[in-house]
Amino acid sequence: MKLSFNWLKEYIDPGVTAEELAEGLTMSGSEVEDIAEHEGDKVMSLEITSNRPDCLNIIGLAREASAVFDKDLKLPDLSGLGEQPASSDLKAGCRVDDADLCPRYTARVITGVSVKKTGRGISGKLLALGLREVNNVVDVTNYCLMELGQPLHAFDLDRIKGGKVIVRGAKKGEKITTIDDEERALQPGMLVIADAERPIAVAGVMGGKDTEVTASTKNILLESAYFDPVSIRRTARALGLSSDSSYRFERGVDKGMVLPASDRAARLIVSEAGGEICELYDEGRAEAAEVEVEFDVQKAGRTLGIELDAGRTAGILSRLGMSARGKGGALTVGIPSFREDLKREIDLVEEVARIYGYDKIPPTIPRPVASVVRKERERRIDEKLRGILAAAGLNEIMTYSLISARAAAVSPDICEGPVELANPLSEEQKVLTTQLLDGMLKAVSWNINRTNKDLNLFELGKVYKRARGKKAGKKETPYQERPALCAGMTGLIRKNWEEGPRPAGLFDIKGLVEEVLYRFRINAGFEPVKIKGLENSAAVKIDGAGEASGFIGQAGQRLLEEYDIPQPVFLCHMDLTPLMEKSSLAERYHAVPRFPSSSRDVSVLCESAMPAGDIVKVIDATGEDLVNGVELVDIYEGEQIPAGKKSLTYSIEYGLETRTLTDEEIEGVHSRIKQALQKELKVSFR
Repeated sequence: MKLSFNWLKEYIDPGVTAEELAEGLTMSGSEVEDIAEHEGDKVMSLEITSNRPDCLNIIGLAREASAVFDKDLKLPDLSGLGEQPASSDLKAGCRVDDADLCPRYTARVITGVSVKKTGRGISGKLLALGLREVNNVVDVTNYCLMELGQPLHAFDLDRIKGGKVIVRGAKKGEKITTIDDEERALQPGMLVIADAERPIAVAGVMGGKDTEVTASTKNILLESAYFDPVSIRRTARALGLSSDSSYRFERGVDKGMVLPASDRAARLIVSEAGGEICELYDEGRAEAAEVEVEFDVQKAGRTLGIELDAGRTAGILSRLGMSARGKGGALTVGIPSFREDLKREIDLVEEVARIYGYDKIPPTIPRPVASVVRKERERRIDEKLRGILAAAGLNEIMTYSLISARAAAVSPDICEGPVELANPLSEEQKVLTTQLLDGMLKAVSWNINRTNKDLNLFELGKVYKRARGKKAGKKETPYQERPALCAGMTGLIRKNWEEGPRPAGLFDIKGLVEEVLYRFRINAGFEPVKIKGLENSAAVKIDGAGEASGFIGQAGQRLLEEYDIPQPVFLCHMDLTPLMEKSSLAERYHAVPRFPSSSRDVSVLCESAMPAGDIVKVIDATGEDLVNGVELVDIYEGEQIPAGKKSLTYSIEYGLETRTLTDEEIEGVHSRIKQALQKELKVSFR
């Protein structure tokens, strides 16, 4: 946004130099980046934040200066036209077919204009702001745009087929040549202004060449409207077209300025180009709801750490365009239509603070108040989990929560009920992530392509999906947000000079999951399962949970090619909700055993498909308190082993904390375990 110092002084005499004005505006939140000379004027370039569209015009900045320097603001004549406008013999009118995208549209007829060069009073101001001269009608619309912040457009009424303008969505295959002489293909859903035959303007963005005002124009139709900001932003982005009008419509113009701006422009057009103001066609209403906020001056002072004067505070709010009424420190503040960013009392506190001056607020050290705040269970689990993973040698990554629809379906078996955004910024940020695999594989690929090939990574994040069978209500939501863990291992897991390097494998990722669950005192099992996109995959089942809580596996070749990864990657992905519910955070002390233990080996011959964990479960259940631990020490398939069979050797440790077991007791329980294995699992022994 550019600001002419000379133009600003028509509405307020700040009583300071341009440099002092720039400093005051910057300190109040409207940052002045530089000041340039232009024919005796000083033109400032300002950076206006997206929440302050009210400052994208000269009047808005003059209002800011009025509050900063406590000077009176003189507004231009924005009153109605007064007497009944003349009636023209021209056929004209307007119709709005999409009231959601265009809540209000006005079209005013002005007849008998003489289009020529604009007077210096208007063109000089536009040139100072970097706008080019066109003609007296178009220059007036640009003048009002920069003065009031309300975009306007003038059509040559005689070139509008049928005389009536229609606000509607573009149709498939329609095209328009805009005033920059570029032919543009319109997409269905884009809001356009059309006549009886074709589009004549891209609503809120740019007018069409066929109906632009030229030297031969005699009658005009002056448009002033309010368009949906999201619609204008989407259209401008899709067409790759930006204008001063779209820049303001995208951020939201003042709903209360639609008609006053039309009145102001009509007066100026007649003043510059002659003619007569005729009918006004006004469709719809787009008025900001009146908002009143209760404001406690003393409370605001305590929030800022200063003592505020009620009169000075009310004066600041009034100069910012608000109404402040009340007695003492209790004010009722009316919010004007051009400040839709103000909703709560704390918003008004910020307004007072920035005008009062943050530099005037003395730094104070808050008085410490002793209190005991216990961490919530979920946070304690989260911190412990991160510590376990970091201690295991993994590095944490953070990835985007928005991914493409293609990435969301990277593994269809786990991508259930994706949640798509209604208005995505791009195709790459269209879906709330249904899994963390996409971010993990992208991070692995990014690192490998930069020669960092040995990776142990994890991410703790959220995944999203549609809830099953739920409808949106006051207390229910049709969506679910659940915590999740994803880990990835690739390259060398060990680089030991004595034992040599060893690449990561499936049992490394399995061991990681087992360690995590063990540290939270959770028993878990692994069951083979087919997951599209993965090889050698297994479901992770937590005791007591009916469904699988996650899975481990190796990325398949198709998945590796999709992410341009040239080496094996081993993955785990877990829903942490069951872990949050069933984990134990209690730390228990176990005394060092006072009595020795004894171990026995057992080698079983079983089907190749039998999970090794099934045998461990039978051993633990049969041995009860006498079994201190079970360890799988050998797996063998090959010579002397029948086809379809495998040999598993377990080391079982027996012992009690109260006494030493006798050989007879050990042999007895060992024999019972073998009998149970043979009976329940149909295994034989070697």
